[in-house]
Amino acid sequence: MGLGVATLRLPVRVYRKSDRIPSQPLREAGNGVQMTDPGQISVFKPSEAAYKAAAIALKEGHLVILPTETIYGVFGSESQKPVIEGLTKLFGERPTSSAGWHAPSAEIALERANADHPTHQRLLERLLPGPVGIIFESGGSVRVPDNAAALAVLQTAYDAGMDDIIGVGMTGPPFATSEEVMPAIEDEDVRAKLEDAGVRVVIDGGKTALGTPSTIIRLTPGGSYEITREGPVGERYINERLRRRVLFVCTGNTCRSPMAESIARKITASPEGLVSVSSAGIMAGEGMPMTPEAADALRTLGYEPHNHRSRQVSQADVSAADEIFGLTASHVSALRQAFPGSAWKVTLLDPDGNDVPDPIGAPAAVYNQTCQTLEKLIEQRLANSGSRANQAGKEAGP
Repeated sequence: MGLGVATLRLPVRVYRKSDRIPSQPLREAGNGVQMTDPGQISVFKPSEAAYKAAAIALKEGHLVILPTETIYGVFGSESQKPVIEGLTKLFGERPTSSAGWHAPSAEIALERANADHPTHQRLLERLLPGPVGIIFESGGSVRVPDNAAALAVLQTAYDAGMDDIIGVGMTGPPFATSEEVMPAIEDEDVRAKLEDAGVRVVIDGGKTALGTPSTIIRLTPGGSYEITREGPVGERYINERLRRRVLFVCTGNTCRSPMAESIARKITASPEGLVSVSSAGIMAGEGMPMTPEAADALRTLGYEPHNHRSRQVSQADVSAADEIFGLTASHVSALRQAFPGSAWKVTLLDPDGNDVPDPIGAPAAVYNQTCQTLEKLIEQRLANSGSRANQAGKEAGP
């Protein structure tokens, strides 16, 4: 390797999450971690000892370079003044506007995330970890890299009480490439700048999987979002991951559930199609149309009946759905018994626990009342579907 590069020497012991990071100089890290003199850079291949060395460096207020699935980034503890000074030496004033908090898991990101809207929460749940940075309405941001080495270092640091690790992507001068780290380390001038900035540990994971900076997504009011930096993940993929799949289930799938489907389609309609609605029956015949009375009740309330054909609820329906609403308690019970692995998805449409009675054979007034009841309940359950909006944003790390 190049000048100033340290190597990893065996044996290496496996570190548990409960191990505390010792407060000692880097050169005395021990436990199989071989470090160079202060002021120089130690380079490691991914290993438990490498993760420990990186976490020690972070604890001591130094910078470390880690691979992510997108590009390499420079990481440090935001609360430590030398870290901000070092990042400023490397990137100018850019860190004040582009450094993002990097969490070790989606669960931890969600715990701390300032995302109250259900659509925003769903976006975090479905895109993290992954090649995206999320900027909250409050201005803070989070990134959970989908890279084992980066996550291991972040988790080790988090377990030691460091929950403020920020990262800046190694893009632009003085870096010749952002998908590999060794060209920077082996370039004498670049390495000198890294050392002067306080970089002490580098984990060399080879070429990154994607080789391009992450997509940056800003959350906007009302469950909306905007892509403020194009990257590996595009709008089409985000909308597909974000799509909320709702299934309504009654008995025969000719009255209540198809009425609910038509109502929900209109209430949640958006250009992006972020909500997908369907219906099925517990004991449905195949291919039957919606009853004329149900269709007439929908039109009375201003809804257009869709081209419906009844069908029996299937395992595929249940597996694909994010939320399944039974029209009565007996529907909920039957679904949970038939599909125990998805029982957690199934709930009664009425949050107050009331059934929506079957209007079959009843006069038009009953159908109209059923339609009005469904409209009210669906608005309660699904009104906050979210859509994109336009608003400028900032970056959120590598």
